[in-house]
Amino acid sequence: MWSNHDERMKMLDRPVNRSSASETSCFDGVLRVIYESISDLNIQLPEHQKVEKSPTAALLGTGGTLDSLALANFIVIAEQKLRESLGFAVDLTRGDAFSATGHFRTVQSLATYISEMAETKSIKTSL
Repeated sequence: MWSNHDERMKMLDRPVNRSSASETSCFDGVLRVIYESISDLNIQLPEHQKVEKSPTAALLGTGGTLDSLALANFIVIAEQKLRESLGFAVDLTRGDAFSATGHFRTVQSLATYISEMAETKSIKTSL
């Protein structure tokens, strides 16, 4: 298969492609659940506070529309839907969630955080 030792070594030195189909589908599934949670939350919110269903939509910080009550409601809605979808409890308040660099900055940062958590949980349970 390999013509020489150097070709084999080059193959071993290549970075692993982390954008596999399962990771993409996990992210897409999480994003769908977040959008469903936003839809449920938006029913409760006045027009000026509604959250856009877009990966770039700001949740907290600059451009974010959620006040503390709306954020608390969103967390409860999202955690409940994520538990149903993923099959395990997710605590969205862990870590540095609410800082300027936390996972509640945008919809995409939140989806990335959750999908990485789900993939880690999946890896641990398969070992």
